[in-house]
Amino acid sequence: MTRKVYTPELTAEILAFYAENSAKDTAEKFGKSEKAITLLAYRNEFTKGTRHGESKYSLSFRHEVCQYYEHHTGVETLAKFNISPASLCLWRKDLGYRNKHRGYNLHTELTAPKAVRKNYRIVKAENGDLKAQMMNLQGQVEDLKEQNRAQSQKIESFVQAIGGLLQ
Repeated sequence: MTRKVYTPELTAEILAFYAENSAKDTAEKFGKSEKAITLLAYRNEFTKGTRHGESKYSLSFRHEVCQYYEHHTGVETLAKFNISPASLCLWRKDLGYRNKHRGYNLHTELTAPKAVRKNYRIVKAENGDLKAQMMNLQGQVEDLKEQNRAQSQKIESFVQAIGGLLQ
């Protein structure tokens, strides 16, 4: 099977027509198959529409929608901005907004969920250990204060005894 090579001029003409029309219409006009048109577009790194992460909505608009949704229902948000529920969910996930029903962003949690949970357990255990150490140290401080009071009383009585001997 041989690969057909198109001239750069013909390729540019086909892709320009394909940008504005369907693969079927393009194939009919140039006498090619739809598969040949889409393959030509793929080989020339031509993307049609909003594929490969492009969006017809600006980043600021997507942020505005996500922020509006923080304080309103999904139905209100979809009606106000005239977008699909899938777009809203995808934008919130991609832009790092929290999931309203779970209280955190699933997208960021999926990056290292085991590590996050493990670190939380470690921190919680360390917190308990530190509280125990703190209580122990507070007990030692109270003991030292009591010893200090006892020593102060002994010194006072000793000073009074020496003062009585000197008179």
